[in-house]
Amino acid sequence: MGQVKDPKTETEEDTQNRGALWETLKSLLFILGTAILATIAVRNSVNPYIHKIWGASHDFWGELWNSIYDLFGRNDHLTHHLGSALTSTAYFLVFNAVFLFCDITGKPAWLLKYKVQEGKNEPVDQKKLWKCIRTSAFNLLVVSPVFTLVLYPMALALGSYHKGQLPTFERLLVEFVVFTLVEEVMFYYSHRLLHSPRFYAKYHKQHHEWTAPIGITSIYCTPLEMVCSNLLPSIMGPMIMQSHIFVAWIWIALVIFSTTLAHGGYHVPFLFSPEAHDYHHKTFNCWFGTIGILDKLHKTDKPFCGSIQEVRHYVSFSLTPVKELHPDSTDRRANAPCTKVE
Repeated sequence: MGQVKDPKTETEEDTQNRGALWETLKSLLFILGTAILATIAVRNSVNPYIHKIWGASHDFWGELWNSIYDLFGRNDHLTHHLGSALTSTAYFLVFNAVFLFCDITGKPAWLLKYKVQEGKNEPVDQKKLWKCIRTSAFNLLVVSPVFTLVLYPMALALGSYHKGQLPTFERLLVEFVVFTLVEEVMFYYSHRLLHSPRFYAKYHKQHHEWTAPIGITSIYCTPLEMVCSNLLPSIMGPMIMQSHIFVAWIWIALVIFSTTLAHGGYHVPFLFSPEAHDYHHKTFNCWFGTIGILDKLHKTDKPFCGSIQEVRHYVSFSLTPVKELHPDSTDRRANAPCTKVE
């Protein structure tokens, strides 16, 4: 029989867990409350200017959408299937081009100084790279279009992908907040599930062959992972919000850009930090989400907390690499093993 824990110890642990949960909820409430109050405070003064700017921009995006819709003969099926496939493919190729070129050639040299894991993939292993390219191409050109084809009836049933006017500025902000939260929830829990002993070896281990990831490894995975952990979390937000397909395309562009940076291996100034997800690939068993809310809630950020990667995890506005601003010598837990997560 296993050792029975002291009820007093269990009570203390429960109290600590409740305390951590309450602190997380208070932080979230404080952030949301501050954002709401700030919005109310400045809305009357800036609202006319926002609407003026958005009005001009709205006309531009509206005309662009109409041109694209006309290009597909205003055929909803063609716009959904071919348009979505072409835009996703274009986003992926464009966003990965510079990083991949640098990984292969080592040029431009100035980009190398922003490498997260110095000395890794300099240059990238050609055999390993071609294997990654083949798998990523299959997911991009086969799995993703088939998923889009299957998704279409469901999207119509939910009232999504309407072809009317583009949303107002306020509506767009609300939609993007919902998109972000839906993606965080779905990606976190599907990712945690893929790390469970039952699924990891068969469905997720392939993705973790790259302990120092590069951009295109974002979709180097099994088809099941591609659908459950990449495609569904990113598109469910637009479906829930019954978003315009053009808005969904813009959101997908942001998702692909973000995941490319997260896997890219370069902490470039003025862009999103890749430190957290890069740390996940390095240590395997921590930081499962996208923005960190659920990692904080479930304490799966513990190994990351206190590490030099956490210190560096911010959008840098300095041309000096963050690893020079915060050298490894200041790290106290860089090689700390991941603790058991809840």
